Amino acid sequence: MKNLHNIEKSAFRGHEYTGYAHGLVFRILRVKHGWVAVGNGQHIERPTLALMSVALENVLPVTA
Repeated sequence: MKNLHNIEKSAFRGHEYTGYAHGLVFRILRVKHGWVAVGNGQHIERPTLALMSVALENVLPVTA
């Protein structure tokens, strides 16, 4: 895997990745046609992890 600054291999789940975006944490799973990130009530689908990284950068930050 490329070095993506906001995605890393999950330490607890062998076939998953963890994604980070503005204080949010996403579980990233491989699906039939790409990748799905799930977290904070959001569902993001992208064909590659590189595109998922860009999508996570564009997630709106948490506001109080």
